[in-house]
Amino acid sequence: MLVNRATVYVDPQTVEEAVGKNFTINVRVSNVANLYGWEFKLGWNATILGLVNVTEGSFLNSTGQTLFSYKLNETEYHIVVDCSHLSDIPGTSGSGVLATVQFHVNETGNCMLHLYDTDLLDPSGKDITHATSSGQFTAP
Repeated sequence: MLVNRATVYVDPQTVEEAVGKNFTINVRVSNVANLYGWEFKLGWNATILGLVNVTEGSFLNSTGQTLFSYKLNETEYHIVVDCSHLSDIPGTSGSGVLATVQFHVNETGNCMLHLYDTDLLDPSGKDITHATSSGQFTAP
C-alpha cells in the first residue's frame, strides 16, 4: 500500500508577471502528520526578482502559538525561513500554508524559485520524511 508522503512545495508552481509588478507565492506543506516546527531555504535570481516581504502562513499557528522568523542572505540571494510551536503541544497534521513570500519583478527573464534544505520536525525533534518541489518564474 502506498502512503501519501508529506511534501513541501512552491504554490503556484509556475508564475508569470510583468516587470515593475509584485507577486506572491506560498510555500505549502501537504499530507504531514505531527508537525511541530519547520525550516526552508528559498533562492532566486536577484537580478530578476527582489524580495518584498515574508509572512507566516496559517498552518502551524492554527493549533497554537508560534515563533516565526526569516533572514535574507544578500550574498547568495536566498532566505532562510523557520517556525516552531512555543509550548508543549501535539504537532499539527494535514495540509496548508507555511509561509507567503512576496517578490518585485526587476527585469525580464526567468529563474527558478529554488526550495531547498527543507526540514520538518515532530514534537520530539525527529525529522519527518518529505519530498520537496521548487517553482519557476518568468517575466516576459
